[in-house]
Amino acid sequence: MKSELSYRITLIISGIALLVFIGIALASFDVNAAENRTGKLFLGTSLGVQSDTADDTAFAVGLYGDYYLTPNFSIGPLLQMGFTNDLSQFGLTAQAKYTFDIGVPKLKPHVQAGLGLIYADIDNGREGNRDDTSYLIPLGIGAEYRLSDSVLLDASILVNFNDLDFRDGDSFVTWFIGVKFPL
Repeated sequence: MKSELSYRITLIISGIALLVFIGIALASFDVNAAENRTGKLFLGTSLGVQSDTADDTAFAVGLYGDYYLTPNFSIGPLLQMGFTNDLSQFGLTAQAKYTFDIGVPKLKPHVQAGLGLIYADIDNGREGNRDDTSYLIPLGIGAEYRLSDSVLLDASILVNFNDLDFRDGDSFVTWFIGVKFPL
C-alpha cells in the first residue's frame, strides 16, 4: 500500500513539474536567440536512478544521441538501463527532443518523447526468474548547461510508460544527470 502511494505521488509530482517546465519554457521562448545546431550530432551519457521499478529503486545508466534537424528539434536513440541486485532492465527508444532558447546562452531547457521497447529480467526468489518485454514510451523534461564549447551538462526526468507483466504500476520514473558532447 505504501509503495503504491509513493508511486502515485511520484507520478503526480513528475506530471506537475513537466507542465510547469513546459509553461515556463514556452513563455520565455525567443526565436531570435537560436544557436544553429542544424545538422550537428551530440552524444551523451548519464547516471541516475529509476524509481518505482519492479524491484523498487534501481541504479540507472543512459546513453543517447541527438541529431538536430533544425536549430531546436533533434531525433536520436536513447538507451536506458536499470539495475538492482535482482533486476536488470534495458529500454531502447527513438526520441524526439525540442530544445528551447530562453535568452540565456548557456542554459537550454528541453522536452522529449519517445517510443521503443523495454526488456526486464527479475529474480523473484522462490518464484524464480521472470522476464518480459513491453512497449516503452518515455516522456520527459530537462535542461542542458554549456560548461565549455565541447562539454554540456545535461539533466533529465523521464516518466516511462510500459506494460511489463510482473509490475503493479504502468510506469517508472528515471532521473538522469550526465554530460553530452557535440561532434
